[in-house]
Amino acid sequence: MFKPAIQQTWVLVTMAVLAVVLFYSASAIQVEHVAGDYDLKIKAAERMTHAMTILKNVRMAEAVFIDDVNDPNHTGLIGRQSSFITTDEGDLDSKISVLDPNVAAMMVQLLRQAGAQSGDTIAITMTGSMPGANLAVYCAIEELKLVPIIMSSLGASQWGANDENFTWLDMEKTLLDSGIISFHSSGASIGGGSDIGRRLSPLGRDLIQQAITRNNIPELEGVDLEDAIQLRMAFFASHLPLSHYKAYINVGGGAAALGSRLTDRLIPAGLTTRMDFDQFPTDGTLVQFGQKRVPILHVLNIREFFNLFGYPYAAVPPPAIGSSELYASTRYSKTATAVALILIMGMVVGVGIKSKRMIRHHLQEHEPDSYV
Repeated sequence: MFKPAIQQTWVLVTMAVLAVVLFYSASAIQVEHVAGDYDLKIKAAERMTHAMTILKNVRMAEAVFIDDVNDPNHTGLIGRQSSFITTDEGDLDSKISVLDPNVAAMMVQLLRQAGAQSGDTIAITMTGSMPGANLAVYCAIEELKLVPIIMSSLGASQWGANDENFTWLDMEKTLLDSGIISFHSSGASIGGGSDIGRRLSPLGRDLIQQAITRNNIPELEGVDLEDAIQLRMAFFASHLPLSHYKAYINVGGGAAALGSRLTDRLIPAGLTTRMDFDQFPTDGTLVQFGQKRVPILHVLNIREFFNLFGYPYAAVPPPAIGSSELYASTRYSKTATAVALILIMGMVVGVGIKSKRMIRHHLQEHEPDSYV
């Protein structure tokens, strides 16, 4: 009985076997895809490693005890549960997570996505709550050669930079003197509730003001939250028109930055370039920069932030520099996949054409079984 090639068992089996072989061959061929700004990310992470080592050595020289449980990576930079300058409850896992040099590579990536180039000016607000995230931002800025205008609030939540004698500004000064960074905060405030130290004792507020004074940073001292926000906006505008900043970075949950906790729930972690900030019910510095269409880099809600990069949260130990998908990833070869697809399609089309010719030839011979 006549059968065209497409109906012949041996042809179908051969096609199936070849298709399976090509599929598995293409799957087995993988290539390493190097992420953008690989060298800058490595340098930023290495700079942060050096910065953390210098700060740890300072702590060790002061005989500060490292808690193996609360500081499992032995950074020496996890703060205390309580102190005179502790403003709020804090998430220990978040503090552990950002004390990781790879976070500096994340900042490089996000700033590049925001369009930042060498020489661009960026606005920064930060608190003492997450010194690891602050360090990461600083190290990324150094490698990208950006010009930062920084407003720091010294109050810190639990486990942050809440040692009265080693505040965030003291850490900053140590790194400046060591040559790790070439800039420092342009202004500072007490922080805490309403950015005026609410929930702190008079002694706590006085200790923060002493830290601001000993580090020679101008203090922005508002009378309430609204005044603190206005002072910040005037502070940033005095350096550059707000719309001319290339990006705005907020690290932590500073009251004047967010305006209210509602902002934290509305603004996603990471980079935001498109959002209708005009409809926001609050007007902290973050929202006001957003209204000027300045890209917003929001570093809070660290678990969500890490999920943007598929990066492990509160890792012990953290991945080695250069080993995660921040730097490179293994992908299927597009070339091998395309070749396999072309060969399979070519095989199917070829057998189809061959079958059509066989049927036509057989019909021309008028054999009775040609209609089977």
